Amino acid sequence: MISRLISKFRFVFHTLISSASAAVPIAGLFLASATAFAATAEAAPNLNPCSLSEDEAGGLSSDLSSDVNAVQAYIDSISAMLHKERFEQLDCLADRARSNKERFPGGMWKIHEMYKGLYDPAPDKHATENDWHDLMQLLQRWVETRPQSATARVALASAWIEYAGEARGTGYSNTVSASGWKLYEDRTAQAEKTLQQAATLKVRCPEWYVVMLNLAQNQSWEVKRLLALFDEALAFEPGYYYYGRAVAMLLEPKWSGEVGDTAKFMEKVADQMGGEKGDAFYFQVASSKDVICGCEDQPQLSLERIERGYLAVEKEYGVSLLNLNRLGYLTLHVGGTDVALADKTLQRIGAQWDKATWGSQKAFEQTKSWASQVLPMVLANKAKEEQAQANSQTPEGARYHVAFEKSYREMLRDCVQSDGAAVSSWQGKFETLARVGANGSFEDGGINSMGPVVQCIYQKMRSSLEDKSPLFPAPPKGSYWVRIDFDWSELAPTAQR
Repeated sequence: MISRLISKFRFVFHTLISSASAAVPIAGLFLASATAFAATAEAAPNLNPCSLSEDEAGGLSSDLSSDVNAVQAYIDSISAMLHKERFEQLDCLADRARSNKERFPGGMWKIHEMYKGLYDPAPDKHATENDWHDLMQLLQRWVETRPQSATARVALASAWIEYAGEARGTGYSNTVSASGWKLYEDRTAQAEKTLQQAATLKVRCPEWYVVMLNLAQNQSWEVKRLLALFDEALAFEPGYYYYGRAVAMLLEPKWSGEVGDTAKFMEKVADQMGGEKGDAFYFQVASSKDVICGCEDQPQLSLERIERGYLAVEKEYGVSLLNLNRLGYLTLHVGGTDVALADKTLQRIGAQWDKATWGSQKAFEQTKSWASQVLPMVLANKAKEEQAQANSQTPEGARYHVAFEKSYREMLRDCVQSDGAAVSSWQGKFETLARVGANGSFEDGGINSMGPVVQCIYQKMRSSLEDKSPLFPAPPKGSYWVRIDFDWSELAPTAQR
């Protein structure tokens, strides 16, 4: 038996030598073979480096490009691990996410989303005082068990900030009791103490700065100090856009800023970053519900830059259903509504609507239906605008534009004198888009404003349409589109007379 094996080995050995290039020494051939074997063995990846259970691994691996709830599943899994005191595994996950700058599709940082599972005492329900007590004790045990864990201390500081907010409540400051303010200040102080301890550790986490910015809100820092902290944070981790979200919110008038400060801040930082990186930052900050809330006092941002930023993010990090939901929302709640993009985005979302963005499936479906119904009208109006623009570019069109505007202004002044007494405010801009017949009669169009003066103009246009009587000078050709923009403030003197 042994002799047959030796013979077989000699045959294989002879074959290897015969097939090898004469330029390769025999010793080199064996060395190469051994090296290849070793490299293959070393390259075998550890598919579970953090020793996760099957359920934990499953909850942490959902795909945000196909499941809008993937991030929430990730957060819930982290929360479950915390309550099972899987401290070592949590530190392993956090260290890998932090050092590798791991992101979900669409660019959301995993380390940031991980913390959401660490400072919420009772996911999906209102937390009781017992829930808060249990969480704080749990996080403190983590700190004591693993004193070099940056994640444990940053999570504890985050929880203290959230716990302070629980003491204050969500009402106006004058509704908070003296005892509520005392708890708020004490818990904020505990957060600050914990952050100072975390700052001495070997490992530093970018989320530390986010919690510090939240602390700045609680302590009502002045804007100069706030921006200095932001600059320090951005130097530490330039891609961690959550710093920008925190500052953009704090610069709103209801916190530390003045009207317009948030928009100026976002534009300045985005311009400094430049190109697609700057546009991506702009979208990533605007996509926070703490910045764009759909309320009256939200900052006036550039929808065009938001759209560019979304495209830059998708190009760099792939499709995220959460980003799609936020883009769909932003196209309808930022100045300069883009119905075409809204409809396209909402159709891409399909059934993957996000509750945090829309509130309910009914609200999402109603918005989706509205966009699809309005889109044909928007596209038709766009075609009219383009035709009016093209007309104004020709020499005869430019001359007619002057004559039309003079005639229209005279009609507008007449209406202001006859019906302007009821107007209390002469502010804002408006446009009129009109199709003029060959004889100067009004054929189609409208005016995007309201009030008694507009009603007067409407009646004149309607009369011209019905009896085909001239209302304006005759255009270069029939069915001629013209657009004129006006400022109401220009008409105030006429109203006063």
